[in-house]
Amino acid sequence: MGNIHINSLNIETYRGIKNLKLDGFTGINILTGDNNCGKTSVLELLQVSGDPASPIVWSSLGRTEKYPNPTRTVFEKIRDLYDFTSPKLRIAYSITDDLNGFSEVEIKGNIEKIKTSRLEYCKEAHVECEKGQEYSEAEMIKLKSDIYYNGKLVEDRFEVFNVTRFDGFVENVVKPYKKYEALYISPTVYQAECPMIKEVFDNTTVFKDLVEILRIFDEDIITITPTVREYDIPFPMKNSFQILSEKYGKAVPLSVYGDGIKKALWLVTAVVAAKNGVLLIDEFETAIHTSAMDKIFAWILKTCKKLNVQLFMTTHSKEALQKVIALDSDPELKDEITLFTLYRRDGKNIARKLSAERAIEADENFNQELR
Repeated sequence: MGNIHINSLNIETYRGIKNLKLDGFTGINILTGDNNCGKTSVLELLQVSGDPASPIVWSSLGRTEKYPNPTRTVFEKIRDLYDFTSPKLRIAYSITDDLNGFSEVEIKGNIEKIKTSRLEYCKEAHVECEKGQEYSEAEMIKLKSDIYYNGKLVEDRFEVFNVTRFDGFVENVVKPYKKYEALYISPTVYQAECPMIKEVFDNTTVFKDLVEILRIFDEDIITITPTVREYDIPFPMKNSFQILSEKYGKAVPLSVYGDGIKKALWLVTAVVAAKNGVLLIDEFETAIHTSAMDKIFAWILKTCKKLNVQLFMTTHSKEALQKVIALDSDPELKDEITLFTLYRRDGKNIARKLSAERAIEADENFNQELR
């Protein structure tokens, strides 16, 4: 199996997870389990695994949540990376991958009150300081996080204040490991524009595959193209796309179509963007109708193998899970699919590992719950 990048992940403490061991990852890994069992948290640590001493990557976990809450501050999002039940702010895990071997990562957090001027307070909060109050006393709460890689303190660290509105971390050190791409796709990603689609347009084979997948949703689709506006605008805008369909007789905005086709677009482009790296898809079945699952899932899994992408997916859907593990019968995917079911028992985190073949047997012969 040449497309294995990460082999194991052992979490000592992260968010609500304690002492969870996941070993024997294969090319395609499915994470299931009840709500709040830690599936997304596992994906987050796999996401930072490609650059674990990066303040920018760690802080992104607080920004790119699968269901963003606009009312939470940057300070709160960073604080929530730590175990909220413990007064000690600490993240610790180890990971084994083909590039760096065994690595230990630890982050130690510290919260303290800082006396400062009103001027500095307002700068951090990005608000206007009242005239005459610039040098009056103010107080901020600082959360400092130090990163240790294999026991050594990394020079880059990240600090955030309770009044911080925008985090902007600068990285200046040479990393003590080889980096690789680990791309996270949230369940609601289809609600945003897809910035990676240019890579699909540059690959003739994948572009043809994309059009065929789009035709699952509308058999009259001819192609997808960048938007060509009928009028000029005096300001730059992100790329948008149009669908050319015989049904409408002209190119129409992608927004005319439902969430399923938008999610499919994201999934196809994400597979291409993650070439030679790791792709993490949270609740992969979201917005995909069951009638489209077979073809889309088969394409994703087979193309991940072709492009040397190690795939991790979470799901709550029994039907979607059954469709994916059934792909083990395909000669191209034989012995590539592994199922990890996460549990909480008496305050402990545990995982059950099954090959796709064993999972099918457990489901069909013993009616065993796989989710």
